[in-house]
Amino acid sequence: MRKGAEESELKYLQAIKEIRDKSPDLFERIKRLPKKARTAKTLTGFLTLSGLITYFRRGKLQKFFKASHKNEAEEMDFISAAKLLESSPDKTKEKLPEQFYDLLDKNKEAFILATTEEIPHHGQRGGRDSAANILRILKATLKNTQKLTEDQELYLKKVLTQLEEGGLPKQTAIQTLKALNALKDEIVNPLKALAVLQTHIPVKLLEEHYAEQNPVVFGKREVILSLYLTER
Repeated sequence: MRKGAEESELKYLQAIKEIRDKSPDLFERIKRLPKKARTAKTLTGFLTLSGLITYFRRGKLQKFFKASHKNEAEEMDFISAAKLLESSPDKTKEKLPEQFYDLLDKNKEAFILATTEEIPHHGQRGGRDSAANILRILKATLKNTQKLTEDQELYLKKVLTQLEEGGLPKQTAIQTLKALNALKDEIVNPLKALAVLQTHIPVKLLEEHYAEQNPVVFGKREVILSLYLTER
């Protein structure tokens, strides 16, 4: 690691230590912040930096991604992300934009791609983005649920959660995507898509504890916090 990077990381570690030692109440509040915390702030004169930064964790792995309205999500190194996340106590909290969840989805999909290792099957190269592609199809299906029962909707939401948390076995993801793609134009039919998912993803894979017990998965994927940067 370069000396400059070491010094920068030391700066933030020292800041954490000072808060812990001098402001234990604040340290406790920060420690108890709920997962998926989100906020927004203004950066003056940094138009190219506007967008959403999301901090993800999977076990001991930690990653930062940034998505904007015009660009796809890109991974950031710790120092670059920390400099943008850094805020003074008197910094004004801005209103989150309507596009917040669209940008968050971009970051989630990028994180899934970065933490999914597909295994080739029968000599075929496994698509590294199987889980992310199923996620896109699933979200489109959930926008058209008029013909689905409450139980069917619940099943789809459980599949979505399992995909986001990394609990779906890689071969299951590959075969499920293959079957979904075979629907071709009928993939827009929620009942057709549901039937494929139920055939390839048994209910036992959707139990809440599965991601933690699955030996292939090194912890579930978690959104820790998100910061939207706007330029004035």
